[in-house]
Amino acid sequence: MQVGSGAAASLDTATPKEKLLLRKAHQVLRRATHDFDSRWHFNSAIALLMELVNEIHAQEPLEEEMRPEVAKEVFELLTLMLNPMVPHLAEELWEIMGHTGGTLAHAAWPKFVPELAAEDEVEIVVQIKGRVKGKVSVAAGLDKDELEKLVLSDSKIAKLLDGQRVVKVIVVPDKLVNVVTG
Repeated sequence: MQVGSGAAASLDTATPKEKLLLRKAHQVLRRATHDFDSRWHFNSAIALLMELVNEIHAQEPLEEEMRPEVAKEVFELLTLMLNPMVPHLAEELWEIMGHTGGTLAHAAWPKFVPELAAEDEVEIVVQIKGRVKGKVSVAAGLDKDELEKLVLSDSKIAKLLDGQRVVKVIVVPDKLVNVVTG
């Protein structure tokens, strides 16, 4: 059984609430998979699952602006990720969700969908001469030239650079812009 790749996984027709919960579920799945596979850090995986549960609670009532198949996908992912730590509880939840054909212990670990885990916006740290001077929210995936232009045109950053000669701009996409003045 493959969870996370069904019709509910499409963000094209998803409501904002559906996008938020699907994104959070797949981000948690990506990080929990890494914690289980390479690091064996169960404590951080539990903290990630708690973040997902808190986000689900924050979005209640789930019946509003959320299709049942999307909610089911999020809860199935959560249950599958809970299984290594609380197998008896996960089995009960799995059965309550209507899965009667076999035990959860034999279910495959779900695969996260990178497109669902990706953020629409990222926060860029802006430095001037290596010192943090602000943060700017931009669309994820901007190329270096666009990001540089956007940051340099930001009113707060432009005010800080007023009268200074820009020698070099160092851009790390989706992370950082450092403006060197001289």
